[in-house]
Amino acid sequence: METKAKVVLGMSGGTDSSVTAMMLVKQGYQVIGVSLWFFGSDYEYDPNEALPDFILDAQKLASTLNIEHHVIDARKEFRDTIIQFFLDEYMAGRTPSPCIQCNPQLKWKLLMDKADELGCEYIATGHYIQIREEANTHYIHKGKDPAKDQSYFLWNLGQNILARTLTPLGKYTKTEVREIAKDFGFAEVAKKKESMGICFMDRMDYRDFLQEMIPDINQKIGKGKVTDPTGKHLGWHDGYPYYTIGQKRGLELEEKTGLMVSRIDAKNNRLILEKKDDLNKMSFKVSDYYFNNIADAQLPNINTIVRGLGRNPQKFSKLTITTDKELEVNLEDAAWAIAPGQPVAFYIGDKLIGGGFAV
Repeated sequence: METKAKVVLGMSGGTDSSVTAMMLVKQGYQVIGVSLWFFGSDYEYDPNEALPDFILDAQKLASTLNIEHHVIDARKEFRDTIIQFFLDEYMAGRTPSPCIQCNPQLKWKLLMDKADELGCEYIATGHYIQIREEANTHYIHKGKDPAKDQSYFLWNLGQNILARTLTPLGKYTKTEVREIAKDFGFAEVAKKKESMGICFMDRMDYRDFLQEMIPDINQKIGKGKVTDPTGKHLGWHDGYPYYTIGQKRGLELEEKTGLMVSRIDAKNNRLILEKKDDLNKMSFKVSDYYFNNIADAQLPNINTIVRGLGRNPQKFSKLTITTDKELEVNLEDAAWAIAPGQPVAFYIGDKLIGGGFAV
């Protein structure tokens, strides 16, 4: 079999990246595994600290496949950039998605830097997406498995990254990937559990995480007022970072109202409540937008996806760029409970054309 190009593969020790390693080796690529160490018992480097299980699993598979393996300890960078961003956003009254920041700023950047260092032409990941070139522009397309589609969190990956990235799992479902692992003789890999939620919180509620990372948060902020849009006092809340748009639970109201959080006034530690239907929006603004090709923003039949508590609009939307940092989205079908800071992704069919952050 002809030996193909060298490729750096991000290996998390899980089913997806492990099967990606097997597939690339079988296809003849010179695979070099790289495990990114972002979090653990501490965020500072300790040369005597034992490696976490996920890295040991990746090393074991790399040894079995006879491929080179490296570990990049980026815990301090992860703490200083991604986790700090997460904390800052909640303290500003916004609802963040740290994955959106991590992908271009750390994950892909570190893989690209390692690829350049080792003279590798490509990088690869176990994401369930497909990357296709169209008119000299690379686009991410949704993967075959709708339950595993991860394109929503990748809209800000640049052309320099997409042009060098291989994602072989995009053409398969999760069930098929587990079967591939078994076919390769790795039944134990096929049985690995899915990772869920935000990686660094390990299934912890984000409110508990805020208290762990900011021990004096309750002393700094404390209880605040709950009002309606006219300023009428309705009750109290435990502190604005613990709430998001569309939330009803955790409020100390003087009487039952059926209202829910529609706006977070971080400056005054105040929550504004409205009726459920009042949270429907036919238009909203998006900041810090990115498009693979800016001309795509003017195309018809754009679908807008906003992940959060509510449902996504089912019909098309029109985008109007107002400044080099902001655009306006006008919807044919209302979106509900849009929270400032949430990622917004734009699609045409299954093709991801860009995204930004809800204002």
